[in-house]
Formats: sequence, structure tokens, C-alpha cells
Amino acid sequence: MSAIPIAYILGGPLAGAILGINWLGTPGWRWLFLLEGVPAVLLGIVTLFVLPDRLTEARWLAPNERDWIAWRLAEERRAKAHLEEMSILQALRHPPVIILTLGLFFCYSGGYIFWFWMPTLLKRMTGWSDFHVGWMGAIPFIAGLIGMLVFGWNSDRTRERRWHFAAPQLTAAFGLAIWFFLPHSTALLMVVFTLIGFGSVAYLPAFWALPSAFLTNAAAAAAVGFINCTASIGGFVGPKIFGDLSQRTGSFSTGFAVMIACWIIASLLVLVCPRERAEVIS
Repeated sequence: MSAIPIAYILGGPLAGAILGINWLGTPGWRWLFLLEGVPAVLLGIVTLFVLPDRLTEARWLAPNERDWIAWRLAEERRAKAHLEEMSILQALRHPPVIILTLGLFFCYSGGYIFWFWMPTLLKRMTGWSDFHVGWMGAIPFIAGLIGMLVFGWNSDRTRERRWHFAAPQLTAAFGLAIWFFLPHSTALLMVVFTLIGFGSVAYLPAFWALPSAFLTNAAAAAAVGFINCTASIGGFVGPKIFGDLSQRTGSFSTGFAVMIACWIIASLLVLVCPRERAEVIS
């Protein structure tokens, strides 16, 4: 998961530099797609052949590390033995899975608005160059990376997940809300964006520990895939709504209000998600 903020931290300055080139009569934005897109595609293909399918094939782990992970997985299976008979279909229509899907949908809707629109927002609201935007745009994701590591560690330590999801989301909502009430400045904008960067990243470890808390094996894997796949629609819906609102109103304010609402709704949904373990539905 750390790769997500790290990609933005490194990719922002790199993208800013690439946008300034004009090789072979080709503008920088085209080189941006090539130089940042092609390696991702190639590495994705390599992963099919390099990434192992089983724990015993993970050669980068020491034997004692593989044994410890295998022991922990066995302990989890024994602790959730009564859930083994839940089918994939039963898992997908289980209320907590549906609630988590809706929660992540709103989370993604607000988060992807920020991730996709942040460079444009910085450029329009500050007048900075592409190169400057690339470097300054890395700061919110540095905060997000630190938040992810700290919140992930503390969530595992305390075994609490819901508030470790909601707190970053509400922080992002609060950070953006203060933009409406304080005098605008470049410094305030960076503070707001840093709080949003923290909130839109730090929740990840805690959230993805939730499905496996009440599901196991194939049911858990299917639920994780279903939640992420369905909620990812928010990655289109959110930025699209933000763009349409900005174009119609000539302002970002209405879009900012949508982002705040998305993060608050996401927090409430995850907080009210049933805590009890799933029972097999006959």
C-alpha cells in the first residue's frame, strides 16, 4: 500500500519535469504517458511470472519468517472455523460487505477528486509552473505516507479499524472545510492539501483489514475484490462530478463541498458497519 503515496511523491516531480520537454517534436504531455505508462505495463507483465502464488515459494523470506506467517494464517483459520462454509455469493450479499462497499465508494469519490485534480488546482490557484507544482504536490502525499505507516501500525496494535478509517477521512473533510472560513493564501492552501493528502491515504491499512475480520478464505478474497472493484466506480464518478460542477459554476467551491460530504458519509458508513462476525446465510 505504501507504493500508492510513494508513486505520487516521486511521480509528481517527475511529471513536472517531463511536461517541460519537447523531444522529437512531441509535446511533454505525450511523453508523460509514454515514460510513466510503459514501465507500469511492462512491470505488470513481469509480475505474472515473478510474483509467487504460494507462501512456500516466497524466496525473499527467511525460513523462520515463512514458518511464522504460516502459523499466523493457521491461527486465523482456526479462529474463524465456523465461517468456512460461507459461499462467495453469501459473502457478497452480507450486510457488512455492502456497507463497506458503499463507504469505500464515497471515500474513493472524494479521494480521487483530490488525486486527479490536485495538480490543476495548485496550478490555477497559485499560478505556479508545472515543475513547481510537481514538487509542491509531493508534500501532501508525504503526509499521507507517514499517516499510513503510523495509523497502520497503531491499528494493528490496538486491533481497532473503524476509527482508524474515519479519523483520516474526517481530517480531510475538516481540512477542506477550513478553506471556506479562513482568509485564502498559498500557505493555507498547502496546509489544507496536506491534511487532505493525509486523510485520503492514511485510512488504507485499517480499511482493508475489515473484510477479513468477519470472512475468511475464498469468501474474504471475493469480498475484497468486490468491494474494491465496485467502489472504484467512485474514481470516475467523483472527478467527473467535480469537473462538471467547476465548469458550470466557474468555481471550485461546490466541488469542494461534494468532497467534504463524501468523506463524512464514508466515515459514518464504516462507523455504523456491524461489528459482529458474519453468520452463514441458509
